[in-house]
Amino acid sequence: MALRVARGLFRLWLVLSVLWIGGVGVVTWWAFPMPSAVREVAPWDTPPPSAGEFNPDEWLEFKLAEERRLAEERRSTIWFASGVAIVPPAFVLALGSALVWAFRGFR
Repeated sequence: MALRVARGLFRLWLVLSVLWIGGVGVVTWWAFPMPSAVREVAPWDTPPPSAGEFNPDEWLEFKLAEERRLAEERRSTIWFASGVAIVPPAFVLALGSALVWAFRGFR
């Protein structure tokens, strides 16, 4: 009887872990940092730069810095989501295994 309970608890843990990891994946997908596609200032509010004001080197440097910042933010988001997805199910598995081991000692 105890073996069937342990199997049932393991299967329950497996299903809940898959649901948990899937939920963390969905939440991370929705909160994943993306490049800003919308300008903060409406284009009609700012006059276009004249030919002498636009510097392509400054623009390229700005874009590269933005890409580096975005890549770092994405990397930290993935690390955090990985920890949130893996640590709780692993803790529950360890706790459940310890409890099954402890209760088997009472037979």
